[in-house]
Amino acid sequence: MNHEVTFYGFAGSHPCEAVYAAARHKGLDFKTVNLPPAIHRLIMRVKFGGTRVPGATINGMKVQGTSSIFLALDYLKADPPLFPSDPEERGRVIAAEHWGEGEFQDIGRRLIWAHLSRSPETVRAWAAAGPPGLDQRIKYFSAPHLAQIAKFGNGATDEQVEKDLRHLPMLLDRVDELIAEGVIGGDEPNAADFQIFSSVAMWSNMRDIRPAIKDRPCGEVAARLFPEYKGVVPSGLLPESWFAELRETALSSPA
Repeated sequence: MNHEVTFYGFAGSHPCEAVYAAARHKGLDFKTVNLPPAIHRLIMRVKFGGTRVPGATINGMKVQGTSSIFLALDYLKADPPLFPSDPEERGRVIAAEHWGEGEFQDIGRRLIWAHLSRSPETVRAWAAAGPPGLDQRIKYFSAPHLAQIAKFGNGATDEQVEKDLRHLPMLLDRVDELIAEGVIGGDEPNAADFQIFSSVAMWSNMRDIRPAIKDRPCGEVAARLFPEYKGVVPSGLLPESWFAELRETALSSPA
C-alpha cells in the first residue's frame, strides 16, 4: 500500500533527523519540506497549531512533535515496531523517549543556536541545502539574521548555554546508563533510540563537544544510527572556558 508522508522541518534539526531516521528504518518513502529557521515557528503555528518542528502530514492527517509522529508511524506500518509489544519493556521505552523529547531535546536547541548565531558562514551553509532557486537564495542571505532570532526564541542566553554545557556530562551519563540497562542501543532501534541519539549525534557534530562524546557508548551508538548527520559546527565559536568540565570528562573517560 502506498502512503503519502511529508515531513516539515529544517536542515540540521535533531528532532527532524529523529523522525526521518525512524521512517527510513520502517522502509517508508517520504518527502521533506525545509522551512526557514525562526520563520518556521509562524508557518508551523498556522499549519499544525504548535510552533516547533517536526510536523508531518501522513495520508492527509496532521501530526506534530517527535513522540506523536513515532506513534503515527507505528500505526501506519507496524513492522519493524518503534515500541516493544511487551508491556514492561514498552513502558521503559516510552519513559526514555519522553525524557529525550523534554529538556534533553531543548538543550540541543539552545546549544545549536548559540553556535550558529555566532557563525554566519556555518548557518548559511546549512540554509543552502536544497535545490537551487529564489527560495534558497533568500534563505542563504537571511539565515544569519534568522539565527539570531532563533537564539532568542529558544532562550539560548550566554548564562543558560554555559549552564547547559556544565550539565551535559550528567545527561550523557544517563544515556550510557539506559544503554547498559538495555532500554536503548540494541540491535533493533526503538523510538527512544531515534529520539535520544539524534540529539547525541548533533552534539557530536559540534567540534568542541565531540571529544567528550565520541568514545562513550552513547557516541558509538549515535554514530551507528546517524552516520551522515548533516551540519558540522566548527570549534572556537563559544568561549573555551565553557567547555572545561566537558573536557575533564573526556580526559577521565577510559579510551
